[in-house]
Amino acid sequence: MVLTLELPIRPANLDPFTGYETRFGALPLWLDELPPREARALARLALRRGTPLAAADFAF
Repeated sequence: MVLTLELPIRPANLDPFTGYETRFGALPLWLDELPPREARALARLALRRGTPLAAADFAF
């Protein structure tokens, strides 16, 4: 007998903003105030953590 674990396959090139909106809903409004590179990094971080972004994540 062979035990297997099936995991959902996600495309590697998934846009973090699309993934965030799919999982948590609308992006926070303050995310528009950040440079695009930093905003993408925060969206990826939220997806990895499994929690939506909070205002505390927006720190200069």
